[in-house]
Amino acid sequence: MSLAAIFAEQPKLPRLLEHALSGLPDLRVLDPASDLRGGYTLDDLKYFRAWPPWIVRDVDRDGRQDVVAVVVRPGPVGPAFGVIAVHARSPAQVQWVVPLGKDVINGIARGPGSDAVTPLFCIECDANGWFRWNGRSYEEGLYNAGERIAIGTDVKDEHLTLFALPSRNATPIYHPVPCTRAIVRRVAGSAEDRWYFVETDTSPRLRGWLPASFLVVENECGR
Repeated sequence: MSLAAIFAEQPKLPRLLEHALSGLPDLRVLDPASDLRGGYTLDDLKYFRAWPPWIVRDVDRDGRQDVVAVVVRPGPVGPAFGVIAVHARSPAQVQWVVPLGKDVINGIARGPGSDAVTPLFCIECDANGWFRWNGRSYEEGLYNAGERIAIGTDVKDEHLTLFALPSRNATPIYHPVPCTRAIVRRVAGSAEDRWYFVETDTSPRLRGWLPASFLVVENECGR
């Protein structure tokens, strides 16, 4: 392959990302040829629309385009993979979406809504979680007001409950059946104790607070 062809395979880094990486000499963007040996090839990533290993979108909702990228730190026992975000409002500061670790990250994709991102630990499956900026850090599975969800839990014998306030000690309002559809109206709490005020699709429509552990991705309940 000619030098021109090799360079054609490596798209130019967005300026925000290039500037951020210049201050992090131990990190570089994902290179499938050296980092994914025995895994996905460059052609595979292109086929699955997982190339280049970054996306540009307004992830902090300030009206400016940011960049989120898969980065790698080479090491003697193999590369460490992570995902960083560089916000246009603070280009000298890197935010970690996924800290460096040994789990392979094959790329990055858009998540639900206009601001979420999805690290591709698995490309040919639906098991990847998405992340959103909550104002302080990137939080996995954070919903926005206006998004649709389904109510459910993986904990055996746990009773699904709508509460009057964002607390498990609050007055119970209603016990929805698993896979009741709802829309998020408000978001409260913190990453460690996230709550959603939802409105069900039932008749009559009911409103109340749910802890994040009572929400599942809507398509997990089928159609």
